[in-house]
Amino acid sequence: MRLPHTRRGRVASTSPDNSLTLALVGGYAGSGKSEAGKLLAAATGWAMLDKDTISRPMTERLLRAMGGDPDDRHTPTYLEHARPLEYECLLKAGWENVECGVSAILVAPFLAEAADQHWTSRVLRRCRRLGARFEVLWVDSDGESMRERLISRNATRDTWKLTYWPTYVSGIDLELRPAMQHHLIDNRITASRPLAEQVEAVAQRLLVRA
Repeated sequence: MRLPHTRRGRVASTSPDNSLTLALVGGYAGSGKSEAGKLLAAATGWAMLDKDTISRPMTERLLRAMGGDPDDRHTPTYLEHARPLEYECLLKAGWENVECGVSAILVAPFLAEAADQHWTSRVLRRCRRLGARFEVLWVDSDGESMRERLISRNATRDTWKLTYWPTYVSGIDLELRPAMQHHLIDNRITASRPLAEQVEAVAQRLLVRA
């Protein structure tokens, strides 16, 4: 009987192998998702792939080539031409790790994606085909906490948000949540538990399941 294989040679499975996981860490800019991703990677030993790390140089060059602002993250130029490529790069890197039997943590806002039932269902189906779990961590915060973090990190890509903060924050939905079961991380400045403690608790639950 011939066994099904993926293109990387990994034997396909119809049920998740609890030792193999694709984890998404999402949330708004300034929520603290990159820090949460690093903490999760440190606690689990899984590979961490951050969208900005993987694709920012490409995005900046592309926007310049199109006559735009390399720090643009809000106009149609970025949203229609650069953003889809960023997520494509991130997801392909994640799938490649999983296909090789390496659990991966993908860090990005995932604002449109995680809230889209069809998108999350497609990712879940592919994880199942590869014999992996699909986990989502959502880093929640409030406007003032996010603004303080954006000021502290002093990144030029946040200039528009901070300059037009009332416009920006009024246009986002702080009640947004993923369309599937997820681990909610409270990273408001007033949170009752430190971020590291919350992520460690999630990591331990995931590792126990493995």
